[in-house]
Amino acid sequence: MQVRRFSPDRKVKIPGNHPGLYGAMIQMNRAQIPPEQQEEVARRFNGLPLLMETGFQVEVMYFDPQASMEEHAADHPILFLVIEGQGHVRIGGPDGETCEVQVGDAVLWPAHTDHTVWTGDQELHAIVINAFQDQASR
Repeated sequence: MQVRRFSPDRKVKIPGNHPGLYGAMIQMNRAQIPPEQQEEVARRFNGLPLLMETGFQVEVMYFDPQASMEEHAADHPILFLVIEGQGHVRIGGPDGETCEVQVGDAVLWPAHTDHTVWTGDQELHAIVINAFQDQASR
């Protein structure tokens, strides 16, 4: 049995222009991490993610109050599952659709579509599932 802890005490700052955004990697494709790099990856992610042979990658994102994710697009679809708190998401760029999200909401970001998340006075925690189309390249 493998257990991967991803509680807030395991979070690390997500690099880039994302003020107040932290994360913890839960699962990655085994091919992404050669055995000789596993120790380094474990240090970087506060523990080794569960390694599987799959086209999915799972992480948790922790948004502080007044946090934001820089708007960007990914080359794959992403499922964003809110597990605590509330915030806002926007899909489709600055003029795109905006929606308030809260615990129990799931948002699908299609591939190649700009998306962003931000919070007001509350934290937001979300499980993020990246569905890579070509698992060999991940």
